[in-house]
Amino acid sequence: MATTTVRWPEVVRRSYSQLVDALTTEGAPEVARQCADLAVEQGVWRHPLQRPVHYISSLPPRPVYDPADFWFCAYLEENYPQIRAELDAVTDPAASGFLPVEESMLGAGRWEEITFYEAGHRFDDACARFPVTSSIVEGIPEAAAAGIGVVTLSWLYPGTRIVPHCGGSNARLRVHLGLQVPDGARLRVGDQVLGWQEGRCLVFDDSFEHEVWHDGDRPRVVLLMDVCHPELDPADRDVMLAGRISFEERATRFLAEHGLSRVQLGDAEEVRVELDQPSARQVSRYLRGYGAESVELRDGRLLFRPDRAAAGEDRTAVDR
Repeated sequence: MATTTVRWPEVVRRSYSQLVDALTTEGAPEVARQCADLAVEQGVWRHPLQRPVHYISSLPPRPVYDPADFWFCAYLEENYPQIRAELDAVTDPAASGFLPVEESMLGAGRWEEITFYEAGHRFDDACARFPVTSSIVEGIPEAAAAGIGVVTLSWLYPGTRIVPHCGGSNARLRVHLGLQVPDGARLRVGDQVLGWQEGRCLVFDDSFEHEVWHDGDRPRVVLLMDVCHPELDPADRDVMLAGRISFEERATRFLAEHGLSRVQLGDAEEVRVELDQPSARQVSRYLRGYGAESVELRDGRLLFRPDRAAAGEDRTAVDR
């Protein structure tokens, strides 16, 4: 069947993407692939393994690129010894600012990162912790202050599995500089399986389905950064940069979407939150209805306290 030329809105791509991911999660990869193939036939995307929500159809569906085509790859590789020396001084990742990555794409294991830039916003604390690395990154303005994505140190522990997923946009490429690379760590992008090398860069389009296995015996660490796709039309690039939102705007949106009015860090990185008034009233109504003083979400179930099961009432836990 010929591919159509319909310009589908993002809501269609998002729905297709969620359906493919759900089918994959439910253990139906063949059905998921059929769904992706159908989306291609209908002109939603050009390749069944490339399924971003933000999609520019004029860009070529190419999963992996030659690092030699990007000036900053040679620059990063030249500065690898200094970046590696600064990383080797890290004995306790948590004390050096690395934070757990709690993403649905984390299928198993442990993944931590420290972020230097996100959508052009500089995280001063992270940069102060790694002054050498951050100064080198700042020499690549298209990834730092003018970037459309993130710049992080990504630390994967042995036994970690990142499940197949697609990045949100094909308007950017992802760059990895291998820093600590044990045997047993590998990356699949589209239909290509890649391996990292210490002191060398990989460049790939993360809007293609990709996944990671780490079967080694020590952490795998890379410097990760996003840059604009080299074939992106300047007008599209300007639109994307103009559409970046500040850190404050992202935080505001997160709090509003989750019904939170206050978030505070306590001792030992404990996070304390306060609900906004509508959310607080709704939770209070639930608690009063169940005659409970507190509620906890554990393993997908709501647990009310005090437990009313002892009173013979089957209302202590509700499937969600």
